[in-house]
Amino acid sequence: MSTENYPTENYTCTPPEVLAPVGDEEALLAAIRGGADAVYLGVGEFNARQGAKNFTLENLDEAVKLAHSHGVLVYLALNIPIKQKELQHALEITDCAYAAGVDAVILQDLGLLRLLNEIYPDFELHASTQMTIHNKGGVDFAAGLGAKRVIVSRELTAAEVKDIVDHSNAEIEVFVHGALCYSYSGKCLFSSFLHGRSANRGACAQPCRRRYRFVVNGREVDERHIGGSYPISCAELSTLTGLEEIIKTGVVSLKIEGRMKKPEYVTASAAAYKAAVEGICGPGENPTKEELEARESELAKLFYRGFTRGFILGEKGVSHPKYSSNYGAFLGKVLDISRSKGNTKLTVRLNQDIQVKDGISIFTRERMLGSAVTGLLTISGEHIKSAKKGEKVGLEISSKTGRAVQRGDELYLTTDTRLLDTLQKTKLKTLPVSLKVRARKGERFTVVIREESEKPGGTSETTEKVPFVEFTDDYVVQEAEKAPTTIEKIKKAMESLGDTSFEAVSVEIDADENIFIPVGVLKNARRKAADLLLEKILSVDKREQKHPNLEDFSHLCNSQSRCSEASDQDEPSPAVNEALNKTLSEALSEKLSETRGRTSASKRLLLSVEVNESPSLFEAAFAGADVIYVPVSKFEELSAPENAEKLEDLKAERVEIVFRVPLINHDYELDKLKPLLEKVKEAGFGIACSEFGTLQLAKELSIPFTAGKEFNIFNAFTASTLYQAGAYRSTLSSELNLSEIKNLCEALQTCEGSGQTEIFVYGKELMLITENDLLKPLVDRRIVRKDSKVLLVDQESSEFPVERLGTRTLIYNSKVLDMLKYVKNLKDYGVDVLRLDLSFNTQAEIKEIITAYKEALAGKETRLKPARGVEYTTGHYFKGV
Repeated sequence: MSTENYPTENYTCTPPEVLAPVGDEEALLAAIRGGADAVYLGVGEFNARQGAKNFTLENLDEAVKLAHSHGVLVYLALNIPIKQKELQHALEITDCAYAAGVDAVILQDLGLLRLLNEIYPDFELHASTQMTIHNKGGVDFAAGLGAKRVIVSRELTAAEVKDIVDHSNAEIEVFVHGALCYSYSGKCLFSSFLHGRSANRGACAQPCRRRYRFVVNGREVDERHIGGSYPISCAELSTLTGLEEIIKTGVVSLKIEGRMKKPEYVTASAAAYKAAVEGICGPGENPTKEELEARESELAKLFYRGFTRGFILGEKGVSHPKYSSNYGAFLGKVLDISRSKGNTKLTVRLNQDIQVKDGISIFTRERMLGSAVTGLLTISGEHIKSAKKGEKVGLEISSKTGRAVQRGDELYLTTDTRLLDTLQKTKLKTLPVSLKVRARKGERFTVVIREESEKPGGTSETTEKVPFVEFTDDYVVQEAEKAPTTIEKIKKAMESLGDTSFEAVSVEIDADENIFIPVGVLKNARRKAADLLLEKILSVDKREQKHPNLEDFSHLCNSQSRCSEASDQDEPSPAVNEALNKTLSEALSEKLSETRGRTSASKRLLLSVEVNESPSLFEAAFAGADVIYVPVSKFEELSAPENAEKLEDLKAERVEIVFRVPLINHDYELDKLKPLLEKVKEAGFGIACSEFGTLQLAKELSIPFTAGKEFNIFNAFTASTLYQAGAYRSTLSSELNLSEIKNLCEALQTCEGSGQTEIFVYGKELMLITENDLLKPLVDRRIVRKDSKVLLVDQESSEFPVERLGTRTLIYNSKVLDMLKYVKNLKDYGVDVLRLDLSFNTQAEIKEIITAYKEALAGKETRLKPARGVEYTTGHYFKGV
């Protein structure tokens, strides 16, 4: 949305909640100062920001008390996939949070979501953006498992968000400010496979922030064609100037990213968005474009690596290739340089106010340099302490830094000491209260105090539920003998709530004339009433711990424990029933029966193969693949007369063909996909799902489906939840090691009606998928064509294949996973299917690789001839994350 056309007319709306990030106690105070309605925080390492200080179970209780005493809600981020052996600990953390009065839990793990919904029906659960929910079906699926709120993917436009809000029962939350992930959140393995630090588990090493170069068909591309050395580093999201468009979607919460940012950033960002929300939804005129830009400029001084309005406001170019670290708000260009032994003076016309001791960064030809401003001079040479925007001044910096600076270099303001001081002195947000005083002669003095706050997002409480208390003092109001206590004096005493977390918005006094009340009585009554109200507010939050034991909920993984829309009868799921009535039935039934005896040493491991082209499908089948995954886009081609007979032959030979649905499907794409999936169903084939919207559609259409590894399946409860939704096979996360896989499979043995488990053993892992059209500048210049081989090359010369899928970008690992030498032992870990991704391989290679794996499964010694220039890996199987 262009800021030039930002509307100034007032828009009446329900103010959405402003949700601030909190990494520690200091940041919590900062969020309260900024006027945040709610905060989200993590405990220990079970959250998606392990790098933040986070809270402990010991200080969580005090954090909740502090927030609630200022009218701020607290959400616990438990938003990582949970390993089988961690589930009990995750329940214990949740139990403590429940007892402490935490208002909601943010979750990524599907199994944990289902468990918590069963154990704590009165605990609010939010589906994390890490669940990659980006369509109405995905929201419906999460809501069906107990999610009251869904934090949708950042790749949605405002129009798409509004469509989801209008057609969903769940509340919708969106990100409005802060760092963006280059990949769809929850779909990134880049950090995990490069550095052993899982982004999904909150330990991202941020490989997207590093230098890369492009190599196209063996030739390096000039970085000027892509704007810099950091092609997959995102700018910071800032939606202030288009916030009205987002508010009009009807979302209930506006989320600010930044649990690892400094407290001043938290205060400033919360305050900026809170003020904008109040201006847009409140009486009077909307904030002007200039006011919003001024706020945004302040935020840039606290953290800046370029701003983007984001996908939500229609800006697809979210990357910022110029520089990947914080470098501040633009200050000006170096007009002249004067060097001396002690320092260097840079002449600049200021684009920001500045003062001595502020921090600046300088974009030199080599790199970004930082420095403090040690002195300020007027053009006439007079030393000054500060200067205003528009003035031409000299900035004195250290001579060591100054040696690298040249005329024309850009300067940025990174530390505004005056702004930091102002933010640090901002008062804490207060809870508005009303007071009613009764002062009648011969009666005891009485104060009634009531909370007057309304919850944002349309959740204002009814009058009956609003906390209030009545305090009656021992003092009996007397007739005044000399100086009577006036109404004004009583009102002033009642309004003096500065030492509490309350602010008096109204004081009603019911008093006789010519009365006397000592000042000490007035102050004591006010203080006691305030203490009682705070005690009542905090007591409402307390709940009894339940001390859940995971073993007590093992029944939830049985097929009888259906998801909300499935049958409660002890029968196969609708999808599998449908499969058993179709031409897929015999092959599927045979494979399921083969793998149900999970403890049998004689169990036959099946081999599945992923290919991209129709000829490759037939080559894989002839080579002996049991299951073949092929893109659903190939269905029409495979149904054509020249292929239809061969496809029927494969069915007769019990080869299972599964049509792979795209990893990402916005609603407009699902609408186009639905008729094709109906044809797939009619032809008797199953599909492979990788996101919740497609899964929901498969449920509705009763199509047999497999659940991809993109669901981040880390535990048996997640796998069983997918089986109960209709999946007959689930592919486990590539981030699990062999021991963790065994734990999961052993847990599944106790689950009645479980489907197959599959693991990925050969091929190039997809590292990330992004909505950003990375190759567009090179396509526009005709450097990249349809059949070009494109590599993203890092500073260690690792080469990552890049594919353009429509306008989306896929980046694959530089190494090839190969577990061939360990195949004979894999059935001991409880899995049923081994998957080979041969999408990058020729037909000759497909035949060779499948043959080698088939021989290994038969117990023969075999090996593959290493491909020239290819580096192989065993992934996480012997280390994990």
